[in-house]
Amino acid sequence: MTTQLRIRHALIALGLALGCNSASEGDGGTSRDLSPAPDMSSGADTASSACPSPASWMTTGSACNLVPFPSTRVPFTAQTGTPPTFTGGTLVDGLYTAIKAEGWNVTTGSGRQMGMVIGNGGTTMLWFGQTLNADGSGDMTEGTAGIYWLRANYDLSIASQNTLALSEICAAGTTSGPPKLLYTATTTAPPQLILAASSATNPTGAVTTYEREGCP
Repeated sequence: MTTQLRIRHALIALGLALGCNSASEGDGGTSRDLSPAPDMSSGADTASSACPSPASWMTTGSACNLVPFPSTRVPFTAQTGTPPTFTGGTLVDGLYTAIKAEGWNVTTGSGRQMGMVIGNGGTTMLWFGQTLNADGSGDMTEGTAGIYWLRANYDLSIASQNTLALSEICAAGTTSGPPKLLYTATTTAPPQLILAASSATNPTGAVTTYEREGCP
């Protein structure tokens, strides 16, 4: 283990000892306290649309999944005009990274450093990463206040034409995913997923766009 990782792990332990267990609305919900894996960038393979089962990234331990946090940090943008509608669509398996964090009818929100793996024909989702300050700064491992992270695995199903139901298999972190997500799966190249928590008072106040990088 490098000196940098030893310092990072020590800071995580200090944060947990101080009881850093607040929850964030955004993409999350209930409070949890376990340490994340170190931030790393994942390789892309945009040429392939068929990916192996994500089982090799899943663990029965406290981390839930072992996919490295994305390197991409996305600031929050308050949008004007007509908010997006969610149209559903066919999920494409692969590794996705957050590329936009937007909100309508709000003045501020949280940035994102988050990713997900969709697998098993759109029936499994591994979710990982952290929320950020509105300008994209902050890091849970550095003790930044108001930063929340998660690692969670879900069974996915289609609840309605534009809504995904998440059935939790495993979850760790200081926030967790909602039971349902409004979604649009685009047919762009590369594909994108546009998500919002259906249970939020204003779902379009926190809309995150994820773009497919390839297979994990």
